[in-house]
Amino acid sequence: MKKVAVGLFAILLAGCAQQQAIQEPVEPVPETEKPAEVKPTDPELKPEIKPEIKPEVKPEVKPKPEAKPKPKPVTATKDGKLILGSQEIVWLGAAKTHVKARVDTSVKVSTIGVSNIQEFERDGKDWVKIKAGQEEVELPVERWVKSNKERLPIVKIRTRLGDLNERTEFMLVNGAGVVLGENFIRDVAVIDANRKFVQPKSK
Repeated sequence: MKKVAVGLFAILLAGCAQQQAIQEPVEPVPETEKPAEVKPTDPELKPEIKPEIKPEVKPEVKPKPEAKPKPKPVTATKDGKLILGSQEIVWLGAAKTHVKARVDTSVKVSTIGVSNIQEFERDGKDWVKIKAGQEEVELPVERWVKSNKERLPIVKIRTRLGDLNERTEFMLVNGAGVVLGENFIRDVAVIDANRKFVQPKSK
């Protein structure tokens, strides 16, 4: 009987002790000392590496191929005759100007279109006064010819075309324009009707 009582008492004590342990507040665990502050060590100084500067490489410029010079137009034949186109620029000494002339071998004598032809006599010879462009010109008459029942004077005028520089006979007709005929071309020039202004403008 005593043994049973002792056992019960022990159980009660254990239960009270457990209840007391649950009700007792848990004391906070004191903080441990903070570890000493560790100062960061200076980073290892490394020598500054400068980027390698490469020289600027310019793209290779290939030279342009030299343009071949254009062949000069042929202005004379192998035997030295001038080549004339269907039109040329001539300088007329009487008018003191360059004019555009038509080249026509079917015309026997070269012609100049003028206005207001006036006949007069000087030292017993026939002369004419004409207006060529802005110039009034007086010229001696070489001879007279009849054309369509008209009496027309032929005069000599200093003419330059290419390498030619000669006094050329021209028939003066009423109208305008200059025609270089057979008398100008004969023995000194040939015609290439497919070309124009073959000869350089004379100075």
